[in-house]
Amino acid sequence: MKVAIIGLGKVAELHVEAIRELGQHRFVGGWSRAAAKAAGFCERFGGTAYSTLEELLNDQEVDAVLVATGSDSHFEYAKRSLTAGKHVLLEKPLSPIASQIRELAKIAKAHNRTCMPSHNYVYAESMRRLNAHIKSGRLGQIVNFWAIYNKRHDASTGGPDLTMRELMVHHAYCMLYFLGRPSHVYATGTNVHFTDQAADDQLMITAEYPDGKIANLWGSFSADDRSREPWSCYFKVIGMKGSGVIPWDVTKFDGAPIPFWDDGTYWDSFVQVQSYFLNDCLTGQLAPLSTLEDAYDAAVILDAARQSLAEKRRVEIDYS
Repeated sequence: MKVAIIGLGKVAELHVEAIRELGQHRFVGGWSRAAAKAAGFCERFGGTAYSTLEELLNDQEVDAVLVATGSDSHFEYAKRSLTAGKHVLLEKPLSPIASQIRELAKIAKAHNRTCMPSHNYVYAESMRRLNAHIKSGRLGQIVNFWAIYNKRHDASTGGPDLTMRELMVHHAYCMLYFLGRPSHVYATGTNVHFTDQAADDQLMITAEYPDGKIANLWGSFSADDRSREPWSCYFKVIGMKGSGVIPWDVTKFDGAPIPFWDDGTYWDSFVQVQSYFLNDCLTGQLAPLSTLEDAYDAAVILDAARQSLAEKRRVEIDYS
């Protein structure tokens, strides 16, 4: 498969490295609104620096497109790529508007193309095995789920909704992968670190299920969890007959330019999501492990959490 990228930032680098590692597929080029950025990216990683988006989408050699721009433009670029006949791997959060995700599903179906959310965490082999144990009943009745992330970010980077949009989306789609849809949420947040006082750098979302399960989604950009290194990010599922925990930072690199780039498991997740997209979805015609429907549900859950945060109350989730 020949892959092009729209949006050539830091995340695009990880995807290109992943495509290179897979070997049998090829990065053929990319486009950025900043021509100099595209030229510099392709000078480092190879491929064509397309001068316009139309040039990229009209290239018949391109089989699939990764959309890795800001979330506000995801819908537009994914829609244009699908209608141009390209398969799409779409970075998260897919769209700030949940209804646009459902529209993308309709467009993909109409053009017989795959549009897969880059919900990279669930493609890790350890996450897939834990999911299999849940489905098999080996853990018994599941009673609670924990998603915990503590990683300090620069205080100046924080903005309103950043933690909810960029971090809690991972927790939401992982919760859906393991447990399915919750019925209610309650959210609370505080600012202890970010310069922007209107920005929560710590969030807690409690999600309730009709059968009594509780999911606890904790995310903090305020401080590293030194007491639990290397487990500053992990997922835990507890059942009546067993439990499982997945740590996300057991292999560490040196000299990380930004938080989490020192984590080998994070890098590996891009290899795993690209492998599934290119080998299993496009070549093997399997369904994504986390679908557009899941992405829609995650967006609705986070919207309900935002409402809970603003109104300081428990909110019923309306998936309709």
